[in-house]
Amino acid sequence: MSSAPEAPVCIAIVLCNECIEDKRTNNKTLIGLFNAITVQTIPAMHPRMVVMASITNSSKTLSMVLIIRSPSGDEAAHIEAPFPALDPLAAYDIVFELNGVLVKEPGTYHVDLMCDGSYLGGRRFDVILTGPGQG
Repeated sequence: MSSAPEAPVCIAIVLCNECIEDKRTNNKTLIGLFNAITVQTIPAMHPRMVVMASITNSSKTLSMVLIIRSPSGDEAAHIEAPFPALDPLAAYDIVFELNGVLVKEPGTYHVDLMCDGSYLGGRRFDVILTGPGQG
C-alpha cells in the first residue's frame, strides 16, 4: 500500500441563488438552483450567484480557485480561497458567493474548480438572451 496521499475528489458542483447554513449543524439549504440565466440585454449583471462544491479525500489545507469563463474564454469571475480539510473520509461543502457577475455574451459558461494548481471539477451554465428581437 502506497503512503503517498491521494488527490482530493470533487463529488458535486451546484449553482444557486442563495445558500443558508445552519450554524449548529453546518447543514446547507440551497435555494434557487439553476442551469441557465436569462437576460434581456448583453452585457448584463447577474446580481448574486452561489457555487457550492463538495469535495472529499483530503486531509490538508487546500488552495482552492474557482474560475468562471465566458463562451469566448474570458474570465467572468475568479475567487481564491484556502480550505482546511481534516478527514479524508469526510465530504466538505465549500461555498463561493459571487456578487455582480458580469456576463458579456450569451452562450455556455464554464465553472472550473482548481485545487493546488490542478483541475478538480467543473460544470456549465447557459446565458440566454431573450431581449427584443430574440426568439
